[in-house]
Amino acid sequence: MNSSFKWNNQLLAPVLITYNRGNCLDLTLQKFVEAGLIGMQLHILDNASTDNTKDVVMKFQNVWPNLKYHKNKYNIGGNGNILRAIEITDSEYCWIIGDDDDWHLQFTDELIEVLNFQNADIIRLGWLVEVCSKGKSIPALDLAYNEQLFFASISMISATIIRRSVAAAHLPSAYMNIGDAYPQLVSTMLSMQEKSLTVYSTKNDLMTHTPNAAPGYYFGDLEWYAGWFRTSRFLQDKKLRIKFIAEITRYMTRDRNSKNGCLWLVKVALNYKAQGINQFNYLLSMLAYGDGWRGRILIVLLVYCLIPGRLAGGLRRFYRKLFNLPERTLSIDRSRL
Repeated sequence: MNSSFKWNNQLLAPVLITYNRGNCLDLTLQKFVEAGLIGMQLHILDNASTDNTKDVVMKFQNVWPNLKYHKNKYNIGGNGNILRAIEITDSEYCWIIGDDDDWHLQFTDELIEVLNFQNADIIRLGWLVEVCSKGKSIPALDLAYNEQLFFASISMISATIIRRSVAAAHLPSAYMNIGDAYPQLVSTMLSMQEKSLTVYSTKNDLMTHTPNAAPGYYFGDLEWYAGWFRTSRFLQDKKLRIKFIAEITRYMTRDRNSKNGCLWLVKVALNYKAQGINQFNYLLSMLAYGDGWRGRILIVLLVYCLIPGRLAGGLRRFYRKLFNLPERTLSIDRSRL
């Protein structure tokens, strides 16, 4: 792909959201420039950064006239910025991009072809997609029931392109979920229950998620899990709610020898208790919203309440020594927000 490539901005004008990570933004924009995508109208939505983010954008605007910059007056949080990004452009499709993922833009031609056909309501760019789904158009509900990590796959903003009419269909409900988990999922979850949506998954991965040491949006796994559990309320079918809830532990244990979600939650809860960090409220929330999981969450809650903090600390030290894991002190860091 060369620098004269014609990108159809009426079909898709992406929005990249960022906050205080000028170095990550620089690397991401460089990859798009090297792929010859400077004909793309890419919007940078800056969540009131205090670092060199604006300078990074200005540097690239010298070679990328279609690079647009928007800066929030106030920091509205990561989830708020995701939903605001939906309103920045009015192209047929909505693509919200993160600033720290790894891109494989040599496969963009397939994406362009799919966009031109305009048959897909959701386009997945490879992350967590099962091999049997790649290169195929499949009804969203079929994937929701049958693919192990379907909801997890579309929760990744950079790896998911959504028809704008779907992304904006239930924004009031999405804003209601802004304090929980992945509010951008809400419109898709509600829309797929109202009408048939088609999902196309690219043959090749255009991006891969790159976990880093930067602070996350949530403090600890249980805060994240509790938000995910509460998000299940937007699914009317109980079977689908149970499957949605199960995806969070399935995702976290996918690369581990033990796939037992209950034991995983016990370990996570005791890890925090061992360091004097209260997780009781999150477990209660998970118990309240945990369709199909309440028995298991009750077991976790009982273990959490009955094991003293000192004993939890001893178990944590033994576990880390047994598996030769480095010591890591947990602390609350909301700086990414």
